[in-house]
Amino acid sequence: MRFTSTVSVLTLAMSALSHGALIGTISSSGKTVHFGEIETQEIKVLPIESTKDVIDIRLKNDDLDGQPGQIMLSLSDAHKSSVATHYVPSVKGSNIKYSIKASSIPDVLLSKNQLTLGLVIADATGKFNLVKRLVDIKPSSELKKPAKQERRFEFGIQPEIHHIFKEDAKTVNPIIPIAFIAIALATFLALLGSWVGFIGLNDLFKTVKSTSGGQLLQNVSFLITLIGFEFNFFKYYLGQSIFTTMFYSFILSLSGVYFGSGVLRYLAQNRTLGKQ
Repeated sequence: MRFTSTVSVLTLAMSALSHGALIGTISSSGKTVHFGEIETQEIKVLPIESTKDVIDIRLKNDDLDGQPGQIMLSLSDAHKSSVATHYVPSVKGSNIKYSIKASSIPDVLLSKNQLTLGLVIADATGKFNLVKRLVDIKPSSELKKPAKQERRFEFGIQPEIHHIFKEDAKTVNPIIPIAFIAIALATFLALLGSWVGFIGLNDLFKTVKSTSGGQLLQNVSFLITLIGFEFNFFKYYLGQSIFTTMFYSFILSLSGVYFGSGVLRYLAQNRTLGKQ
């Protein structure tokens, strides 16, 4: 049993030695890690000071002769390898080259305390497979501050959305009621002026004396209706609700039509009789 275990260990060791050593450099922020002929278990750490930094990878493996079946650089969280991003380097002969811009690294990785840069090489024949941890990358505290991980959308109950809708204006623009008041007042004054002009100021009082009680009631009621319209618009301008104003206007319009038609009827009769 011991002999079998020893053979297995020796087989793995010979397999590892049969592959060419990975040599070259990896640099960032003015610091460089060298890879030589002698393999070491020590993992060096390179810093990233700003988004302008570049992780420059220049490696060489004598076992490579052009692009292998699969080759990949993996940059992941040192404590959670599932949080990672991957890059495909260029291979010319036995040389492996790639440059990772710090600005291209996802924010979710820059927010971590330490990252791990690894190399994976595989071949369909299985003769040369390599999974190697190269260096650790440590982002500076300045890079961690703006890095915010966006929350992924999840199906289910979502937070309640609160929205305050803008209330409808209780009154319209003040210019509109002022214009209506001015028009109504001008119409009322024009009506009084036309009466004085057609009848004459002296004859007006004589006409009042000769006017029957029913006709006088119609005239007075019509004048009160016109004054009511003025008062209603004036109240609206002072803050009365638009619906209240429309209700009173409807009532006054019924009164205006009824008493106005009576005034016009009596006026037609007086003109027929020659009373102006």
